[in-house]
Amino acid sequence: MDRHCINIAVSGLSLKTSDELKIVIRNLTPNQYGINWVNISSDQIDLLLINENFFDADNIQNILQKKKFPYLKITKTPSNNGNAIHEHTLHFPLEKSELLLAWLQTNLLSSLKSAGLSASPALLNERALIDEQFIRNLHSPEHTKLHLFDDKGTLAIIDNRTQVAWLEPSRQKPQTNMSFNFAFAKTSDFIKVSRKKDYYLQDWLWNLIWASKDFENLASIDGYFKIDHWPQPYQQESRKVSLQLSACFIQGAKVTDVAKQLNQPIDVVLRFITACLIANNGQYVAANKCSYSPKLHSESSNTENHFFKNFIGKIRRRFGL
Repeated sequence: MDRHCINIAVSGLSLKTSDELKIVIRNLTPNQYGINWVNISSDQIDLLLINENFFDADNIQNILQKKKFPYLKITKTPSNNGNAIHEHTLHFPLEKSELLLAWLQTNLLSSLKSAGLSASPALLNERALIDEQFIRNLHSPEHTKLHLFDDKGTLAIIDNRTQVAWLEPSRQKPQTNMSFNFAFAKTSDFIKVSRKKDYYLQDWLWNLIWASKDFENLASIDGYFKIDHWPQPYQQESRKVSLQLSACFIQGAKVTDVAKQLNQPIDVVLRFITACLIANNGQYVAANKCSYSPKLHSESSNTENHFFKNFIGKIRRRFGL
């Protein structure tokens, strides 16, 4: 993964400053580039972000002399001339991100283009092998801590024992593509994520896949599917359709019946199922283990709507509304 991304090392910064900088730089970096946050001891560094107070340390100077990569010193002191970046020193926090973007273009992105790192890796054009074995390995209790990543860099480190996920701070909005993969987490991987907040693993995994449009065709259109619990969508705009799909599949339902009943594109239904499978929430089951019936569901909905309308009518009459 490292050779496909911009490798940025961070040294001597507080977690708060580091997380804020990561978000700013991620937002300024063109989409075709992935970002991999690495330790300063890494053999592959394209940019160093260093606390100004530590810049003159012997070990930092030795690294810079040997490896010859651009650096940006970070200071919290105000700029004397109003320039947020002066002589490779960034006065943080930034008021105008355009200044940092210009610095990145001149000192980092232009050299990467000439070196041939101008597009995402070929993984984008290959469908990852996400099958039952992949999912079992992802959730295996024996695989306690895993590093999840894609062609854009780190997504999270997860702990299967405690069921938590720690996210890469600049990728708080869950989204990935078919380069999604994982490996055993190394000690050096933990600098790539923020552990200030824990995310419940199954909910985060479900939202990650649900928000990623590449995953609608990994589930089978043939058969019956049943979920174990209701997914918890992060995004308000996706809650209605998620609740509708959950209400059907919590009972166990035929995939094509649900798509037809809810008038949803089959790709949306399949992406919902794929998200549930990767989050370890549900499985394909036999027809006799399903209780959802489109006809009965429709009749029940009409009865509930009729009752609700009568109830509202009584309230209005009671209070003269």
